[in-house]
Amino acid sequence: MHPIDKSCAAAVVLVTMMIISGCIEQPSKSDKLLVVATIQPLGEFVRAVGGDRVDVTVLLPPGAEPHTFEPTPAQMKRVESADLYVKNGAGLELWLDRFSSEGLKVVDASEGVELIYLNGTPDPHIWLSPRSAEIQVENICRALIEVDPEGREFYENNRDAYIKEVRGLDEYLRSRLASAEGRIFVVDHPAWSYLARDYGLVQVAIEEGEREPGPRRIGYIVKTVKDNDIKAILVEPEFNPKMAEVIASEAGCQIVEIDPLAGDYINNMRAAGDLIAESIGV
Repeated sequence: MHPIDKSCAAAVVLVTMMIISGCIEQPSKSDKLLVVATIQPLGEFVRAVGGDRVDVTVLLPPGAEPHTFEPTPAQMKRVESADLYVKNGAGLELWLDRFSSEGLKVVDASEGVELIYLNGTPDPHIWLSPRSAEIQVENICRALIEVDPEGREFYENNRDAYIKEVRGLDEYLRSRLASAEGRIFVVDHPAWSYLARDYGLVQVAIEEGEREPGPRRIGYIVKTVKDNDIKAILVEPEFNPKMAEVIASEAGCQIVEIDPLAGDYINNMRAAGDLIAESIGV
């Protein structure tokens, strides 16, 4: 045998012995649960409860509109290989039927939430109510325990800690919006129905049945802004602000961005409460 061949053979034997003896760590599949969530707030709820026992993927990218979102083939594969799929439910994910995996556990985070219906269909923006978000966190915790029963105590402790934060958020919003009870705030898209219900506010949307507003609707919104001395119209980054800008110019108020899908749920919701209060001058 050629000297080089002898040295190669020796090297192969050496590496094989090291692998067998455990000196070289062999690649292994992560023992974390692969969880896919549709939107950032749900992804945060999963991370808060799951901690380092979960690996979370969020499908909806920043700036995308969830009602018209189209997942990529790579995302569809990711869902089908997941241990748990967390959907918001209440009609948000109309594209869910495109996914199919016999071994995939799906949790509908809207279960147990008292839904609001707009034009005969459920309003899916339930995470924008801290009280409803608490139910979503409970549903996620229950699903994680079903998939990973050994982590029960870990998940339940994390759930309790996070729900304490959510209840603190509820207290903050209740206090911040107490003097605004019964007041109108104006938005481009009617995403804030649950928050309005919880804190006694009235949401008025420019959008008319998911359509661009006609002249009569525009005139009504302009009059509403003027009559109620509204300081700002709240617009979402996922939607074209053109109509809101036209109305704001006519009514003499500002345009302010508010994001219902942003990460950092607790702080984003506190900021949203502040923006709503400021838009109506309280």
